[in-house]
Amino acid sequence: MLRAALFHYGRWIGNGDRALREVAAALGATPDERVIDVGCGTGGFCRAVPGPYVGIDLDPDYVAFARHRWGSARRHFELMPLADFDVGPGFDKAMLINCLHHLSDAEATAVLGRLRDVVHRRLVVLDAAPEDANRLQAALLARDRGDFIRSRAAQRVLLERHFRITREGRFPNTPHTLVQALFVCEPRP
Repeated sequence: MLRAALFHYGRWIGNGDRALREVAAALGATPDERVIDVGCGTGGFCRAVPGPYVGIDLDPDYVAFARHRWGSARRHFELMPLADFDVGPGFDKAMLINCLHHLSDAEATAVLGRLRDVVHRRLVVLDAAPEDANRLQAALLARDRGDFIRSRAAQRVLLERHFRITREGRFPNTPHTLVQALFVCEPRP
């Protein structure tokens, strides 16, 4: 759990809360809406959700940290892939935060297809925007654990297979951190 705590607090010190604010505004979740966070990592984006929240991830240390730090009666964290998760009646909204660059095209297509089937209203996707990176940011991206860093255009192509993009933007967390691409999507019928 120490590795997860160092990652979470290191990211917060380096990036601040801008991404959290942007995601919360884009998600627009209300207290009665159920939200799933796929690839939730250490769980910090649960703070963008005022109502029922489920975060899922494949990293046992990250899930343990998330349960310890953020777990509550309305916030649950599960260690499993989306394909194995019993979604029940589905979710009103979903988040895919800094996760897409960890998925191959085939994996991303499977995850997005599953999300299209279980999300009723909105998906918010946040990931790196490598074409907007300065030298420092490009160096950080080169050391990222994700093997599938894509341009915004490539991210858009993946998303549009299953979702209609209603808004697209980008922003830097801080002047020295990575520029983030933000997509707000609705499921295609």
